[in-house]
Amino acid sequence: MASQNQRSSRASRPRVYVLVPLLRREAETVDLTIRLVSEHALTRVHRKIFKEVHGRLFEIWEKYEDDDMTTTQLLRTCSHIIGLGPSTTQYDIHDEDF
Repeated sequence: MASQNQRSSRASRPRVYVLVPLLRREAETVDLTIRLVSEHALTRVHRKIFKEVHGRLFEIWEKYEDDDMTTTQLLRTCSHIIGLGPSTTQYDIHDEDF
């Protein structure tokens, strides 16, 4: 029988079915990244992406500050923007801000 620490440790680790698609996506971009670095083009691409992502984050932050969105909505939207969402797990308790 697993101890409480072992169960807790297992629960906090990312699941394989979550990690595999992320690792595959990363592996698919390695060749392109190597080529872009060798051509000194990567800096321009990163600047454009950085600018777009931060622009979108600032837009939703403004909505949050204007009370047009809840904390939960803000966090979910941020996770989508930075590429961590959507979450396949939803808990009803998180649907309303307390």
